[in-house]
Amino acid sequence: MSGERRFFRRDRLTGLIAIGAVGVLCVAAVVFGVGMASAKYHLADVGGWLTSSKKGELVHVNGLSGKVDGKVTLSGTAGHKMRVIQQGGVVLIVDETTGVVSRVDPAHLNVVQGVSYRGAAGMQVVSGSGAAYALDQMKGSVQRLDAMSLATEGDPISLTGPLGAAAIDAKATLWVPVPTNGQAASVLSGRPGQPVGVGRAGDDLALTIAGGSAVVTDFTTAESLVLGDGGIRVKVKLPSVVAQLPKGQVTAPPTATDGQLVPLLAGKSLIVINAGSGSVSSVALQLPQHKLMTPQVLGQRVYIPDQSSGSLLVYDSATNRMAPQVPVTGRPGPLEAFVKDGLLWVNNPDSPKAVVVDGSGAHKPVQKYTGKVPGGAENPIPKGDDQGQDNNPPTSNAPAPPVPTSGPPVPRLPIHPGHPRSHKPSMKPPKTPPTHKTDPPKVTPPNKPTNLRATPQPDGSIKVDFQPGGGGPATGYKLVVPAGLTVTPATIPADGPDYTFTVHGGTCGTEYVFAVAATYKNGDHDSDIESDQSDPTLSCTQPDAPSGITGSGTAQGAKIGWQAPPNAKGVTYRLQVTGPKSYTKDSISGTSVTIPTIWKNGSYTIRVTASNGAGGKTGSATRTLTGPVRTYGIHNGGLANEYSNIWKQADPNSGVAEAIKNANSQSVVVDCQKIGAQYTHPSKKASLSGKLYDHVNHNGHVGYMIGYLPNTPHSPWQELAGPTIWECAG
Repeated sequence: MSGERRFFRRDRLTGLIAIGAVGVLCVAAVVFGVGMASAKYHLADVGGWLTSSKKGELVHVNGLSGKVDGKVTLSGTAGHKMRVIQQGGVVLIVDETTGVVSRVDPAHLNVVQGVSYRGAAGMQVVSGSGAAYALDQMKGSVQRLDAMSLATEGDPISLTGPLGAAAIDAKATLWVPVPTNGQAASVLSGRPGQPVGVGRAGDDLALTIAGGSAVVTDFTTAESLVLGDGGIRVKVKLPSVVAQLPKGQVTAPPTATDGQLVPLLAGKSLIVINAGSGSVSSVALQLPQHKLMTPQVLGQRVYIPDQSSGSLLVYDSATNRMAPQVPVTGRPGPLEAFVKDGLLWVNNPDSPKAVVVDGSGAHKPVQKYTGKVPGGAENPIPKGDDQGQDNNPPTSNAPAPPVPTSGPPVPRLPIHPGHPRSHKPSMKPPKTPPTHKTDPPKVTPPNKPTNLRATPQPDGSIKVDFQPGGGGPATGYKLVVPAGLTVTPATIPADGPDYTFTVHGGTCGTEYVFAVAATYKNGDHDSDIESDQSDPTLSCTQPDAPSGITGSGTAQGAKIGWQAPPNAKGVTYRLQVTGPKSYTKDSISGTSVTIPTIWKNGSYTIRVTASNGAGGKTGSATRTLTGPVRTYGIHNGGLANEYSNIWKQADPNSGVAEAIKNANSQSVVVDCQKIGAQYTHPSKKASLSGKLYDHVNHNGHVGYMIGYLPNTPHSPWQELAGPTIWECAG
């Protein structure tokens, strides 16, 4: 192959991908109603690609109609596990059985150039925001790719394997969890960035892109971290159930969500994190003991794929109710779920069936194996064909068909011969009513209340809402709370209409659990039946980020200040300063710090995190810090007619900016100091020789003067005086 383009090489990517071209891949692009695969073909703008593993096919589905409008068949891949990566106009197919990666041209329904690149099965390929990478997760190699040609770009990056599932944020930065180091590594334009510490070494980490930002969830410590420029932007403390469950029993979306919400499924607990505000809500759902997949969020609903039943479990967060299930296949089997173009796509790769769900919750079935693609010149859209009917077919205004008034006679059941009925009176005496006292009527108690959802509030209270469980009639509901807490209202009537309690008096950082009791009349006394307990819930939310960050240089060092957030009760601060010098301090109670170890001029990034028991948010700013500028007289300048030099650089050989005659009678402005070239006094005196220079200004002449001449208060003059006089930048 001509040119300098390099393809995946076993020696370059530590065995991840071997040299590329395997010849023309036998690809049959099946375009019904179009003719040749090379013809231009317009697929629906709102659509998604779904795999059919048994047939070795990739089908494109119109998201608005649920109809298949294009198909690509990859010869020799039937029965292989296939994965589709679709971002914008880039569609990649990863054959996870063979490790072959191919790219589909949606305009022609074929594989571009008919070439694929073979690598180790099980590798991860990610694409998004115009960037693409291949990762060997076990060996820790990351290779940048050209998203269109799949050619390698630049050298591979070596990280510490095994790596977690990676994803690309809205700024085209690749984020990679590195559990061995407890870090999230970043790569931008093929170059590694500064890793961010997100946990302890060995923690169980997962990555999700939400609202364009990277969100790392540490299942070991039950924390979610929203990453931004320079580090952690938001830290969210999760319910302790996340850390208590065995590894693998808590799941988070491994790629991206629609909007800022990140759903976690921890056993039967559904936890929803808002990556923008940092808020957390948790609800203990009544879920079957089935094989459930990672939940997906679309609009106000959370969808949980149930592989045991081949359906979607639906939780409506607006009503706090489980909505009717959405059928996918109706039988056990693998399910793939992702959100794209404001639609939820759920596919069984081993089945002809899939489903697409819109933001209102309406869904349309998909038949992937259909041999007809509606909309073509030869195949108009069929009515009621084998692609399945819409969930809500249009109603008709036509009159109903008449009911027949005549027809064949209805046959009578045959009368079988038997003994004739006796009309003799019974010899048994008539029954007499019992004389003992009757038992009271049996009472049907109400069912336990369900869907307890506890949500911390910014004011330190906790909202607890629930749903009545049905069953027998209840007289009302009350909240069972730990000692020391208060509840309003004290009781909620049986008919609601609002089933929400507010709890006050909690301590920030402490978890609380609740139960709701349904009261009812049990004969001549009152009884109640309690719900299952809610998930452990904190009584506070993390504070907002500090604002108004300032920085200045003083004779005592850098002074950093900030404004406390409005919800700063019980808050402490963490300060990180990076630049020519660095500084970190935790558990600061005030809103300003003077740092005696920072006394070098330059640009500094200042990050201040406000935290409480629920987590923290970080504010950041870039400030130029310079030390104090003062005027000092000149001494040790020699005889009256001698000259004292200001050099252009901190080097006697750099040239003279100004020669000052009778220097002892004059003064200079000093703004910083610098260690430069060795200066030896003509007298050879050690006390007048050294490498320290003062940066001075004398009547507009700017340069460097050897440090023994300005009469600064620092002694010995050969050493930097900071923070009294700051070190020069650079």
